[in-house]
Amino acid sequence: MEQQPVREQEELKWLSPDEPPFQIAGFAWWGKERKYRRLPSVAPGAIREALDEIANHTTGGQIRFQTNASKLAIRVKLFAPNRDEHITGTAVGGFDCYLGAPGEQQYFGTTRFPHDADHYEYVFFKNQEAAMRCVTLNFPLCQGVHEVQIGVNADADICEFPAYASDRKVVLYGTSITQGGCASRPGMSYTNILSRRFDREFINLGFSGNGIGDPEIATFMNEIDNPGCFVIDYDANNPNIDNLIRTMPEFIRILRSKHAEVPILVLSRIPYGYEHLLTSSRQDRIARRDYQRGFVEELRNRGDRFIEFYDGAVLTGDLWNECTVDGVHPTDLGFMRIADRLTPILKSILK
Repeated sequence: MEQQPVREQEELKWLSPDEPPFQIAGFAWWGKERKYRRLPSVAPGAIREALDEIANHTTGGQIRFQTNASKLAIRVKLFAPNRDEHITGTAVGGFDCYLGAPGEQQYFGTTRFPHDADHYEYVFFKNQEAAMRCVTLNFPLCQGVHEVQIGVNADADICEFPAYASDRKVVLYGTSITQGGCASRPGMSYTNILSRRFDREFINLGFSGNGIGDPEIATFMNEIDNPGCFVIDYDANNPNIDNLIRTMPEFIRILRSKHAEVPILVLSRIPYGYEHLLTSSRQDRIARRDYQRGFVEELRNRGDRFIEFYDGAVLTGDLWNECTVDGVHPTDLGFMRIADRLTPILKSILK
């Protein structure tokens, strides 16, 4: 499909999704701050500068609404153009579109724009029957969004999206893999795949290169209303196993200080594509896995019945060395396999 820029003479009405009946999901502090941001705004120095910057990446964010529009367009202003060499522009700065009610959402299309663009307009569809449709737009994975507007034909109606099946949120903390690197488009990050399957709000707190167990993040997670589950998957960003051993007990202690019975799922990292040759990488992964498994078992022996461990090596299955872009970050295939294996685990955890 060719890029479809919007022409002014087509007389679309442009609407801000910041107000009802549009629903903004995936930003835990949206209701208080009205920002497309994954952490609350803080004073300089309150958290590491890298975390503060990456918190503006909008991964996991969604715009949900119903419309009988015969034409649907989007206008986007990004913080910056794509500068990543191993992630597609559609993933870094693009929105993708799913149509269908909860449990029936099907991929429709993704914005296309010049690789060096920091703003763009795009038409998802036009000349369609004016029938009411549920629309889910997924925010970019690895870039900030200053502004987004939804364009529809002048006589189109906008209605609320159906309510979630459960208001208990799934909150995930981790690395660039949690953030969505390197899915080809936003809807293929495993957190967005799972949000469609479970019809729940997923809060993505993946921080590329910076998931190292900062206690401030655990404190922020405690502020999120009505969590149904915490998924802790920050193994891969720790420079060594000693850092994991140093940070994980305190991170989980902070979560438990407020949420004694909210399920916690601890994931060890997935295998890297080069482990068949670099045995030191495999041995390091196994050592980290064994520590986390043992720590979770220790907590369970102390009486924490709501914490579980899962081996990340099982997530990608037998094809793990064919599931990455660069030996580390999953492709769409890798993310689908991760989502497939997490689905039954989360079904058993979530109430």
